[in-house]
Amino acid sequence: MTVDQPATEDEAPVPTPVGQRIRSRRLELGLSQAEIAEGMLSPSYVSLVESGRRQPAASALSHIAERLRIDVEYLRDGVDASVRTKARLALGRAEMALREGRAADAYEQFTVLVGDAGLNDEQSRVARLGRALAKERLGDLEAAIELLSELAEEARETPAVQPWLDVAIALTRCYNLAGDFDMAIQIGEEARRAASGLGLEGTDEYIRLGCNVLGAYHGRGDIVRSQALAAELVSAADSLGTPHTRGAAYWNASIIAESRGELAQALNLVDRALAMFGEGDDLRNLARLKVAYAWLLLQSREPQAEQALEILDKVEESINKHGSKVDVGNLHIKRGEALLRLGRVDEARLSVETSLRELEGNSPIAAADARLTLARILRAQGDVDGSIREAELAASALGAIHASRLSAGAWRELADLYRDLGRIDEAMDAYDKALRSVRVGPYVGATLVDEETASVGEFAGTIA
Repeated sequence: MTVDQPATEDEAPVPTPVGQRIRSRRLELGLSQAEIAEGMLSPSYVSLVESGRRQPAASALSHIAERLRIDVEYLRDGVDASVRTKARLALGRAEMALREGRAADAYEQFTVLVGDAGLNDEQSRVARLGRALAKERLGDLEAAIELLSELAEEARETPAVQPWLDVAIALTRCYNLAGDFDMAIQIGEEARRAASGLGLEGTDEYIRLGCNVLGAYHGRGDIVRSQALAAELVSAADSLGTPHTRGAAYWNASIIAESRGELAQALNLVDRALAMFGEGDDLRNLARLKVAYAWLLLQSREPQAEQALEILDKVEESINKHGSKVDVGNLHIKRGEALLRLGRVDEARLSVETSLRELEGNSPIAAADARLTLARILRAQGDVDGSIREAELAASALGAIHASRLSAGAWRELADLYRDLGRIDEAMDAYDKALRSVRVGPYVGATLVDEETASVGEFAGTIA
């Protein structure tokens, strides 16, 4: 029997829901199959679709929907247009809540929408991604990573360019905030290779993903790779990126410049980033960037603490409104540092203690930064034991998450404190831990022995 031959009673096909909806609407309008087919299809094709013998192609279904004067998506899934409209409006409200910094409201709204019949597959994915981003803003990085990992796995199974890139950007960023730089690099580089294979190197998403990977390399202490990638991203953004993407590239390049002690270059890059972000409506990152600018003012040879504090005080309202808990905590860390430089030690301590409350259970890197700042404040207040305790907690926490460069800096700061107190043995031990954090072990004779290798030759072979 061919597909055009009538079926016997025993083998009559069961009409599909799509076919049933087409037939019902056609009869409601009093139209014939020939009238539905006119202009593109044959009457027999419409008959086959209605009877369940043929699954209509997307173009055919669109033509039929137009002839029936009905929403093509209703024919496809049976959801009424009013239900779909309601769901789409709700999704827009949830996205607006997230943009405005109302993360708790956004999470609740996105959660209600997950599985809503009024959303198509892509809109449902957007709602699930929104839930994850809301969790990130709320400081619950573990939950955000879990939700994003589910989306990432689905994207790998059914590859789609944009869905994978936006999820990879968020997942890489969350792993960065959590201090898991190795995982951030693994996921980010996997996505970059996939995008490169599709010729997407010049897209904004590819550059933004690269910025997050750059942050992971920098956090892990891969300075050479960081410098090379920063230059690559700035060049690509200048050639192809939107103002927002260019701003992100300049911002990340400024971090690398600052880590190399090139503060003038870092400030120049942040100025350029501020100009780019000032052209858009990304209020959260504009506020975060101003905090970064204030921090750079505190790092100069002649710290401009008054100016930095003024910037931080002005941007606090925007950070509280649009930022995450980590953003708020970071602002209070920087504010505490500025107040310490100005000799307002008690106020500095209150600010940093506020940051620790905001960061409780959130980013271990930001929390360690807060503890280092608190260590300096306690020392200024004469609480030496408290200062040592906070510095040790910071260094140990960073070491536990393998944030090698940051851990080394924390141990070095503690070592300097011991040295200034005349506690030389403890200072030497802390200096040794700083070196071990960046995989520089003790000398054995004339040979440098790495912690995880047996010889210089083996160590050299591990360098990528």
